[in-house]
Amino acid sequence: MMLGTFLPKPEQRFAAAGAALGALVSVAWLASGTALPDQMAPHWDVPAVMAAGAMPFILGGSFYRWRYSRRLELELRAARRAERRLRNEVHRDKLTGLANRAALEADISQALSAEGAAFARNALLLLDLDRFKVINDTLGHDAGDRLLALFGARLRRAFAGEATVYRLGGDEFVLAAACAPSQADAEMLATRVEKLFEAPFDLGETRIASGCSIGIAFIERSDKSTSDVLKRADLALYEAKAISGNSHAFHSETLSHAVRQRAEAERDLTRGFEAEEFFLAFLPILGIESGSIGGFQALLRWRHPHLGVIGAETFEPPEQSATTLALAAWALQSACRQAAGWSFPKGLTIAPFVSQLRDRDFVTQVERCLSDAGLSPERLTIEVAEGVSTDDLVIVTENLRGLRALGVRVALGGGSASSLPLNQISEVQPDQVTVDLAAVRAAHGSERSVALLACLIKTGQVLRLSIAVSGVEKESEADCARTCGAAEIRGPWVSPVMADVSVLVGDGEAGEARLSASA
Repeated sequence: MMLGTFLPKPEQRFAAAGAALGALVSVAWLASGTALPDQMAPHWDVPAVMAAGAMPFILGGSFYRWRYSRRLELELRAARRAERRLRNEVHRDKLTGLANRAALEADISQALSAEGAAFARNALLLLDLDRFKVINDTLGHDAGDRLLALFGARLRRAFAGEATVYRLGGDEFVLAAACAPSQADAEMLATRVEKLFEAPFDLGETRIASGCSIGIAFIERSDKSTSDVLKRADLALYEAKAISGNSHAFHSETLSHAVRQRAEAERDLTRGFEAEEFFLAFLPILGIESGSIGGFQALLRWRHPHLGVIGAETFEPPEQSATTLALAAWALQSACRQAAGWSFPKGLTIAPFVSQLRDRDFVTQVERCLSDAGLSPERLTIEVAEGVSTDDLVIVTENLRGLRALGVRVALGGGSASSLPLNQISEVQPDQVTVDLAAVRAAHGSERSVALLACLIKTGQVLRLSIAVSGVEKESEADCARTCGAAEIRGPWVSPVMADVSVLVGDGEAGEARLSASA
């Protein structure tokens, strides 16, 4: 304890031990001069005495140097071990054990730094699991993590020695091929990845089937960083997601051009929203039983400085844009306020954007708009006019059930009704289903549209669903809707889109005149 206090460093203690040993050697040497016979005793002269005196310092310094070198060696080994462990932690995904994004960036940077013939134009496959969000929402995050780990293990086993597998985060993986410079090579790799989903995944309590979408790009000499390659692969992945089931797509300049166009459209949308160029127009809805205008459908319009007045179906607001969500919230709030100010209590139908429908706060937003405007919930109908992807079914269904709990009416449009399974429709229990006659006409022609309309209305009645018909342009179509038992119709035959609905008062004389003429 005393030695450790005065000599805290190990090399200091080793130096003290060496000096003590050197002193002991000198003393032994000195003692040998008196113990041995004269002829065997060492001859003491000045060099010998100096050597004996220097012995403690020589051995002390030697011991110090040896211990100091040993300590440095041990510290260097420990530092190398720590560096390897840290590098492994930094470049390794904890959930799957695969290399992570940092490792991908390091590897691609190394590949891009290769000069001349050493540069390899290899394929990079960006993978995204299908329906992963649904699995997380329905089975829980533990099941989702289990699926990611199992899929990562399958990828690692399938491509060991051929490609490096990375997990970027979430349900995104990357497969970087060691030797796949051509489109045919990359296509073969993508096909092999898709075959990995032929067997279901065992998540413990359940087994599920899944799939993935794959975007393919190549590492080019012109790339400056990893993000350049990933951007192209992400564009291809976006294209692959538009194809149902296991699918893959290659990046092309056409995709890049489309992205630039979307970016320009989003900037124009933001400018128009800030300049207050958007407004609402209303399409009258005719109740067949009452023969009068029973409500209005709110339609978003854009008074564009160059294109004139255009509808939402023309400019198609980007789903992931913050401006789109702000515009959608404004449209909902504005429509509720205008409807609350009508001198007659007519219904209001709104078809929200898909991004609104999959927002977990959508029901709260609707409730807030109704409260702020002072509009009764039963006067509002939310119509799901667009097709809903399978990934969005859970949250959309929950929102629609929440709206019905508020007292808001729910209508399923033609696209959404066909994309929702029958069990989902029974869970939502919509107040009506809207048949888009314009879509029927475009798909099957005008001659067959009336016959198909009759079939669709009858099918809805079998399912005990109230049927509305939109896009009515002809008297024969209105007659068919009325004869087959549709509840309401709207379209050019009833009335054109109106910017001001105050001209329609009382019981809807214009609508009654239309039905009387067709009777």
